[in-house]
Amino acid sequence: MMLNSRAIASKLILVLLAGGTWWLAEKLTPKDIFQHNVGHDPVDYYSRNIHRTVLTAEGRPKEELFAPLMTHYKDDDRTELEKPVQTLYKKDGEPWVIHSDAGTLLSGGKAVLLRGDVLITRKNEKGEELRIMTSNVKYIPDQEYAETAEHVLMLGPDDASSGTGAQVYFEPFLVINLLADVRRKHEIR
Repeated sequence: MMLNSRAIASKLILVLLAGGTWWLAEKLTPKDIFQHNVGHDPVDYYSRNIHRTVLTAEGRPKEELFAPLMTHYKDDDRTELEKPVQTLYKKDGEPWVIHSDAGTLLSGGKAVLLRGDVLITRKNEKGEELRIMTSNVKYIPDQEYAETAEHVLMLGPDDASSGTGAQVYFEPFLVINLLADVRRKHEIR
């Protein structure tokens, strides 16, 4: 009788260990590449090398978006972008070009969160480039407005400015407000 009880106990322990190992393996195994964070539905759709152009009422380009990978999640209507490049065309002058490591379009594109390093560039009428370097930017397309709470470095042809936090209004004319710790260096030619 003792042998049977021990054999049953040993087998029960082995079954519990096997079940625990299976449960732990399920918890620690990486999810499918097309499944987002826990609590989100699987991917609704995805596209590679996406290129989208939005036109004005007159038929001129208003903005363009390129991303090597775009993934949409239906549960919260969120679209994730890998290394997006967005071009904002202006009525007069050269376009603004915005590069970032990653991006998220919220609520059908009403707001865009640009994560990681963000580079915003624009050439002036002489072909000289203004560069704005920062990270983690929130862009609101309908208002043509962007903001960040991170460090900002702006480099122009004769000017260098930096600060912490910024508000940028792209239209009707460019307004950049650095919010704190503002430093500026201007060169006279």
